[in-house]
Amino acid sequence: MVEKRSSPTSEELLMLVIESSIDFAIFTIDPAGIITSWNIGAERLLGYQQNEIVGRDGDVIFTPEDRATGAPQGERIKAGSTGRAEDERWHLRKDGSRFWGSGLLMPLRNNVDGFAKILRDRTAQHRATETLRENEARFRLLATSIPQLVFRSHGTGERSWGSPQWEVFTGLSDAKSQGFGWLDAVHPHDRDLTVRAWRDAQASGEYYVEHRIRRFADGEYRWHQTRARPVSGEQSITTDWVGTSADIHDLRGLQERQQVLLAELQHRTRNLLAIVQSIARKTLRTSSSLEGFTPEFEGRLRALSRVQSLLERADHESIDLHALIKAELAAHVEGDTQQIAIDGPPVAVPPQSAQSLALALHELATNAAKYGALRQRSAKLSLTWRVEEHGGNRDLSITWRESGVPMGTARPSRRGYGSELIERALPYQLKAKTNLEFGSDGVRCAIMVPLSADRKENVNG
Repeated sequence: MVEKRSSPTSEELLMLVIESSIDFAIFTIDPAGIITSWNIGAERLLGYQQNEIVGRDGDVIFTPEDRATGAPQGERIKAGSTGRAEDERWHLRKDGSRFWGSGLLMPLRNNVDGFAKILRDRTAQHRATETLRENEARFRLLATSIPQLVFRSHGTGERSWGSPQWEVFTGLSDAKSQGFGWLDAVHPHDRDLTVRAWRDAQASGEYYVEHRIRRFADGEYRWHQTRARPVSGEQSITTDWVGTSADIHDLRGLQERQQVLLAELQHRTRNLLAIVQSIARKTLRTSSSLEGFTPEFEGRLRALSRVQSLLERADHESIDLHALIKAELAAHVEGDTQQIAIDGPPVAVPPQSAQSLALALHELATNAAKYGALRQRSAKLSLTWRVEEHGGNRDLSITWRESGVPMGTARPSRRGYGSELIERALPYQLKAKTNLEFGSDGVRCAIMVPLSADRKENVNG
């Protein structure tokens, strides 16, 4: 006959499970904390063999600092009163090394037989959590310290967090900025562009847009450059993205100013080359020989150079007429200047007018130095100017008058470059009214230039 074997009891089955479990440390302690059983999982995790740990104080697996605060006893008291005590703390192995243990202590039969504890090693998970927490703390410290507006969002652009700088700058709280609420701070004309850039970021892996964001303090919309990238490197819709918005308002202003200056420089360069070409052509036409052409052409180029120097020092703004006149006369007069009288109020001359007037003054001064008042000590030169108002328009009136110069009765038979410049070019270029006379005792020239009317920029005449 086959002997029937009795089925194992539930307690026997439980003991089999406990003894064979290798991933969990499972052991029991009596009410005083003395270890009464120890499974193979406990041997592997804590390092003690069953025969060397059973009968010893179970507090040995707690760290010295936890034992000093009474943590083991507190755990038993809580388990006895509530039926369970969870344990998340550092523990000690036999060799003194530490691990982060996640445990549960439960009473056995109303505490009469003591307690059972299940413990497992969660060191890797704990360190990962701590690292994540530290990284998050460092991120928030950095995000709240830099001047940029920092944010976190999903790949769709729906915001999940905004830095305190964002709240201060825009006046929108973090709660109101959640989702697409942050778009309220973006200029209405830039919102479509801003949202569309998030769709483009799904393909490129980087968000980039330049848009205007309202500053709460004064309501001004300032240009910002906003960039964002996915934290994990994968640009899915659910991925967390981190980005910053940097204020580039002043930089854009400088760039726009640079473009204006570059365009102005190109215009002035073309205009200056046209002036030089015109001077060369007209000087050649009025010169009797090549030998005579060279000094006249060089003198006119030097006059043009002097006014360009004044323009550079004035940053291409208007030039003071008195400074323009002094610079031109200084190039022709050496030593005593008592024979020259200069008088007039402060007047700002626009750059285009300054160039043409400088060339006209150069022609008058060159003629005076060769034949007139700047050559003869007994002669006098009076150079005066005034500003006249005519029906809301302002005109600059300049008078050049030489006296004491024996000119004779015959007028020049040939009109030179200077005469052509004053009588033809100035009226064409500046809408000026001019009158040039070669009197019996010297040259007289009157020039009236509009200061507020539009002028032609063409220098070829």
